[in-house]
Amino acid sequence: MEHDVTEERAHQVRTRFELAVGRMMDAWLTSHRIAFPATDVKLACELREGSGWKVQDAPAARLRVVTNDGHEEEITREAAVLMALRRLASRR
Repeated sequence: MEHDVTEERAHQVRTRFELAVGRMMDAWLTSHRIAFPATDVKLACELREGSGWKVQDAPAARLRVVTNDGHEEEITREAAVLMALRRLASRR
């Protein structure tokens, strides 16, 4: 059985983070390490802010996030990128 991908509607890109994910993962695979430059962290924060979260800088190179229901937590910048990736995966 063949699968014709042209019959499927393309996923609509809504954020800059979605555009950057492929580039980020290509860089990780090419360098054999996972790195989180400030530009990628910023894009991840934009994604979370777009869903109603508040994201602020916190001490020790961390981020303070406040969710829609008021839960507040300090996370690493790496965690912010991974949370954004998980958010994208859950949309599919």
